Amino acid sequence: MRRFAALFWVFSLLAFLVTMVYTHSYLPRYVNIGEGLGLEKTIYFYTVLTMITCLNGAALVLGNAFQFLPSFLMPIPKRNEWMSNALMRKKLYLNLKAWTKGLACIVNLLFIIAMLDIYDINDSDIFVPTTWMYSLGGVLLSAWFVTYYFWFNTLPDEESLQSM
Repeated sequence: MRRFAALFWVFSLLAFLVTMVYTHSYLPRYVNIGEGLGLEKTIYFYTVLTMITCLNGAALVLGNAFQFLPSFLMPIPKRNEWMSNALMRKKLYLNLKAWTKGLACIVNLLFIIAMLDIYDINDSDIFVPTTWMYSLGGVLLSAWFVTYYFWFNTLPDEESLQSM
């Protein structure tokens, strides 16, 4: 599961970059981003790129920062069992890193949807139905937070700990 989360995260970054370059090349010089709000194309490009870089950087830092938190600050169910020995803590930290990368993947997908929506606002020739995509993104985000509880509520068995 951890490798899939990292793989999907990388693919979501690549999909974001492809969508960013595509929409940037076809957007007009002045980009309408909402009701009466607009930016120049280059400012829009670098603003979105900065936001996604900061969010993905924060996900990486957050995923790696869990190992430095004291055990009483760990935001997980069954905290005492997870912190009981070094192998359990290592498995916990690896799972938390994977979970934060999965969260970043969903945020990247939401940014892709938002960029397609802005592209649709600015180009009347092509219609991209993004309303249902926002709903799907919200469902995915909610499901990912529910997954957090189930992922960390079940403890790994001894065989999986020994195979690490």
